[in-house]
Amino acid sequence: MSDAWGRQSKAYAEKFQQGPPKVSAEAILKAIDTLLPLEKASAILDNGCGTGIGISTLIRSYSHRLPDSSRLVAADLSPKMVSAVEKIKESHPESNLWSKLELKVCDVNDMSCFDDASLSHIIASLVMFFSNDPDAAFNEAYRTLKPGGAIGMTSFQRIQWMDLRNVVQKIRPELAPPQLPPRWASAEWIREQCSKAGFVDVTVEPTDVFLEVDEPRELADFLVNSGIPQVSGIFGSLTTEQKNEVIDLIVKEVNTNYQKPIRIPGVLLVSSATRRAAK
Repeated sequence: MSDAWGRQSKAYAEKFQQGPPKVSAEAILKAIDTLLPLEKASAILDNGCGTGIGISTLIRSYSHRLPDSSRLVAADLSPKMVSAVEKIKESHPESNLWSKLELKVCDVNDMSCFDDASLSHIIASLVMFFSNDPDAAFNEAYRTLKPGGAIGMTSFQRIQWMDLRNVVQKIRPELAPPQLPPRWASAEWIREQCSKAGFVDVTVEPTDVFLEVDEPRELADFLVNSGIPQVSGIFGSLTTEQKNEVIDLIVKEVNTNYQKPIRIPGVLLVSSATRRAAK
């Protein structure tokens, strides 16, 4: 998975730097700031940093509130995603916050590169719902947070632009694009997972988001040809001609169902919690 996401880091950044990922990062930062004000930050981890939307938003919007002594870390399973963030860091040599940013390659299921109780805040934007072992992901987040530390995470409850892939069934009726992990679309399940791991002050709030589409064909091509298994895996058995036909069908679907300016809706679940403070 990591190599596929990494190979598409540039395309992903170009298409999704704004819209849902930006809304996700902003909502997480607001949530964790409410639970533990960022003036008290000792170490902030952007876990599953991708192309750096979370850490960029943190530095842009909250730099004036972060203690000089605070540690900043961005981590991702994909080395190429981490490299993409490193390039952003290198483009800001004048920034103390960017200069001290640490970069790590690690998995949300195994954060052994972080000591117990070493983080005050975790940003987990659109990453934990890719975990194949949710218990491990929640437990690792809890382990690495300090008592009183805060985590914010997001997952999709509804994502209509991914539903566009269903047009493939007009060509190959036996193909069914994978659905979102149903557990992560359940606020109740997320609350239960947080509580099971030991978290308190758990909140899960739905937030409407929109993917703004300037060129439907560019979106269609990304959905079909990204090479990312979770996005385009369903099209792997198609011929080039069939893939082009699917792209045409997606473009038609978008133009038929959405007026310009095209805004395709989705729903994020914004979840936040704290590790119980020491008595």
